Amino acid sequence: MKIIKQTFYLIVVLMLIPLAINSQNKYNLNFNDFEPAKEKMPTGWFKWGNFENLTGEILSENNSVGKVVSDKDGSFGCITYRIPANYVGDTIVLSGKIKYENVKGFVGLLMRIDGNSKKRSLAFKSMQNQKIKGTSDWKEYSIKLPFPSNAKTIFVGGILGKKGIAWFDDFKVSIDGKDIQELKETKKLTLENYNSNELESALSKSSRKLDFSSKETLRNSLDPLIEKIGDKKIIAIGESTHGTSEFYRLREIITKRLIEEKRYNLVVLENPYDDIEILNKNLDETPLDSLMRKHLFSIYQTQETKSFLQWYKENKTQYNFKFKGCDDSFWVFYELLEDNINPINDKTLNKLLQELKSNIAKSSTDNLKKEYKVNNSIYNNILEIENYLESTKKITKSIKEILFNGKNTYINYVNIKNKKPIQSRDEIMADRISFLAKNTDNKIIVWAHNAHISNEIITDNEIGIMGRNLKKEFNSDYYTIGLTTLKGSYSYIDEKFINGDHSYKEELKTESFQPIDSLFWESKLSQNGNSLVIDMSDLKNELTTDEIIGPTRLIGYSKESEEDIYYLPLIKNFDTMIFIKETNSTKPIFE
Repeated sequence: MKIIKQTFYLIVVLMLIPLAINSQNKYNLNFNDFEPAKEKMPTGWFKWGNFENLTGEILSENNSVGKVVSDKDGSFGCITYRIPANYVGDTIVLSGKIKYENVKGFVGLLMRIDGNSKKRSLAFKSMQNQKIKGTSDWKEYSIKLPFPSNAKTIFVGGILGKKGIAWFDDFKVSIDGKDIQELKETKKLTLENYNSNELESALSKSSRKLDFSSKETLRNSLDPLIEKIGDKKIIAIGESTHGTSEFYRLREIITKRLIEEKRYNLVVLENPYDDIEILNKNLDETPLDSLMRKHLFSIYQTQETKSFLQWYKENKTQYNFKFKGCDDSFWVFYELLEDNINPINDKTLNKLLQELKSNIAKSSTDNLKKEYKVNNSIYNNILEIENYLESTKKITKSIKEILFNGKNTYINYVNIKNKKPIQSRDEIMADRISFLAKNTDNKIIVWAHNAHISNEIITDNEIGIMGRNLKKEFNSDYYTIGLTTLKGSYSYIDEKFINGDHSYKEELKTESFQPIDSLFWESKLSQNGNSLVIDMSDLKNELTTDEIIGPTRLIGYSKESEEDIYYLPLIKNFDTMIFIKETNSTKPIFE
């Protein structure tokens, strides 16, 4: 009988061991793994910032917390924890309890998600802009971010700024509503660790040769892509540099066919909206070179862009299509609005226009406080004009569109005033394209960088939002075509902030791509041919995954640097990818 009892107790113990192991958390997010005799902070936690007094504190026998105390020589302190991002999902949430005392600056939660780059984060969120201060007992808070598929590390923390004391406890990280402590870890798939033969075979089966030997062969090799596009609402054609000649040639060919064969009627360029509207107005009277110099970003002042605009000028009436922009323009908004409203003889309206004109004249100032005040007034002037025109039934579709773009240009001054999140350039461009797409008659072709049209956010919770938002809104009716290359030359300008003034006269320079000495997406694509059209949905089906991460180059307006390398799940980012192994720089109009 004694032997039977001992056996029974042994079985019970063996059954409980796995339960005990499973109940232990992978990550010390409740701060309770803490031995003050051996360590200053709970296990796994470390310091960000310049406050020195970051510690753990035992509140009771089974409960420890993190603590941050300000000091006179520092500006902030953040008690931080690192989690490997070996998970899959769409949304990540950090929640936690905070108690604070005599806080003068701010207190809150912080979350940062890093990829492979050492110089930029993929996503970041802090409660700093909520300016929580004063004294409060324990309360629970939370922050949320999109979870990037190319994430490598998740950092979570409790942050205190300026002055005070803060305690943090019971942090919880959830991905798509599931506690990360219980989520199964998924090893990240990369170009380096993925079976090379399997990937090459899948690429071969999902690719078609792009034949540049003649106009006819090039046209024929694009036929399946044109057929695949069908009648989708928005076709976004990208580029991995703004200065590659072959990309513009392909864009022009695809765009012409979509206009001629599929009756697409809007082409939208990543360029100031107002400038292109004025370019359109003067297209038939003013030389094209002069209009391009005045109204297009310097990077587009090329023979390649001129080729399309010349065709547009000659064919816009026959095919009933328009050319538009989706970027900000502070410079000629009033000129455009006044020109469209002028035929309306109305004293009240003229007074509203004069108020707008006066405020725009005052908006150029070095006084930041005055700038915010004046630009808020400009936004309100635009609203007043819109409301008046609607109330008097004098508003037209074209004026409504101009006013919408004007409001978007000034929206962030209103957001700052109302303590709302700043809208990124990508978000605003997405809003402009969406506005045009809401017209049921419009079928749109977008010309923008790969980084903007991408189906997913690429980095900084900013770049790629344009494409991500349009994909969310229009689903399969938004179709992305990325263009990329491995080697050759490209054009660039020295001015990085292209919309900082209205002088589009930067010199267009030429440079060769830096050699690639590691495994990039482009080097893998080149193993299947010199010029390819890859259907990403077919590639995903062949591989049964779209999670493979690898480096690719995304060069903007300026000269290539190591910051232009991004680690992406490229199959997810685009619906089709066009690859050309060696390309050439665009040809400038103005030397």
